[in-house]
Amino acid sequence: MVNIPSDAVPPRLCVIEKLNGEMEYGYNLHAEKGRGQFVGIVDANSPAERGGLITGDRIFAVNGHSIIGENHKKVVERIKANPNRCEMLVISEEGAKWYQEHNVQITLDLPNIERVSQKNHPLPPSIPPPQRPSNHSPPPSSWYAPTTYSQVSPFFPLFIPYCTVSNII
Repeated sequence: MVNIPSDAVPPRLCVIEKLNGEMEYGYNLHAEKGRGQFVGIVDANSPAERGGLITGDRIFAVNGHSIIGENHKKVVERIKANPNRCEMLVISEEGAKWYQEHNVQITLDLPNIERVSQKNHPLPPSIPPPQRPSNHSPPPSSWYAPTTYSQVSPFFPLFIPYCTVSNII
């Protein structure tokens, strides 16, 4: 077992749960080469905020699986595996630097992990869960790939796939 000093920033196991028909977790997932997967903007009063996610958090595990070395699409799949609940092992950028400088891997086996859940960050009773108005756009699950391809000729497809490194989840 790794000996972690008491003043080391503890990683957080954030339990994010959707309530009352909420459609999204309320944060953006980003990826950068050399930085890995991290949390972008966290919406106020969202499941992500109530679950303890903070803008800039680095993500090291999702739903019990290390995501180190996994591509962005695989991480999104892990997050969406359960449509109403997700557990993420995260830490601040500064905390991640401390562990890296001390050659300590951030894993679910660390003895100082703090569990954060909605019970720790309840929704204030005066604020109802956010309801996103419909703008008639398709759901995010349909954004990844088309189901059909249109072609002008067999040598020139109209659809040109691209890679995204940011998702609203």
